[in-house]
Amino acid sequence: MLRMLRIQIKPMYHYSLDKSCKKFICPRCHKKSFVKYFDNVNSGYLEDHLGRCDRETNCKYHLAPKQNQTITTIANLPVQLKVSTLDPELLNRCKKNFKKNNLIHFLRTYFSDEEIEVVIEKYFIGTSAHWNGATVFWQVTDQNEVRTGKVMLYDTNSGSRIKKPFTHITWVHKILKIEPYNLQQCLFGLHLKNFSKTIAILESEKSAIMMSLLLPDYTWMATGSKGNLKKEILLPIREFNIVVYPDKSEFEDWNKIILILQKDGFKIRCSQFIEMLNVPTGTDLADIYLETRKNNFIIPIPTKLSKTEIEVQRLANINPEILTLISVFDLLDENHNSIIYIK
Repeated sequence: MLRMLRIQIKPMYHYSLDKSCKKFICPRCHKKSFVKYFDNVNSGYLEDHLGRCDRETNCKYHLAPKQNQTITTIANLPVQLKVSTLDPELLNRCKKNFKKNNLIHFLRTYFSDEEIEVVIEKYFIGTSAHWNGATVFWQVTDQNEVRTGKVMLYDTNSGSRIKKPFTHITWVHKILKIEPYNLQQCLFGLHLKNFSKTIAILESEKSAIMMSLLLPDYTWMATGSKGNLKKEILLPIREFNIVVYPDKSEFEDWNKIILILQKDGFKIRCSQFIEMLNVPTGTDLADIYLETRKNNFIIPIPTKLSKTEIEVQRLANINPEILTLISVFDLLDENHNSIIYIK
């Protein structure tokens, strides 16, 4: 078992009071009791008036340099620990008791037994006895490593997470009391990545499995939380065309991250589809599609290309050099978004 290394890191600042015994003349009391500030980066004293008088009475002169930021040294670097994983056999052990699984009961309202069996196999959905009726969402990498399992409890009738008297969310490695455990999460559904489909990303694991049935032309994944949309978790799918669907009222926060990722070479966009609808805060894509399914109404797929991108697809088939032009000059479409070429 990997031992957790515990180290005490003391921050090192750009400037600090000289730690030697050397004293200078104080600019206020004119006694040789003045300790100057030292530049730890350039190895030298700062101006004569920057320092502190060490006299115990009367003077109390102290003037510190501005913008004194911490600096990183080799000693400050964190120890790189091996990423922890779980035994893949746990997936098979949990793939049972679906008659007692609240989420599966909810899904039967909208989907057939055959469809539900497909998503159970596809996403390795499991059942946990930790809470009666709880669901396990396994995080499996594209290398088939099991990073962890997220255990959540849902209401059978509404399909909503049970949050009272407390939020019912925990992790398999915590239930099994595996310590220490260096958890590095991955996208839920990452094991499904391939080169033939656009990857669509939601926040909720539950919504990802439902959308995989409602819009199977896309590979659906989930971050598991709003704050989990970040570069390191998206790196394994960097070469794919990606569209993310933030919940209602979360577009601005997710789009800020997406714009940074676009500049870093990701072929990714943030959909405004939900944000433009008059729906309650927190509504996600699966909520909208399920509502339309109740009313037997089909809504358009919200991943259509912009007018500029449609034209780019046409021109690139004639002359691929246009893609080089777009990349070199960082050209944008009519909505000021990066232009994505669908191969």
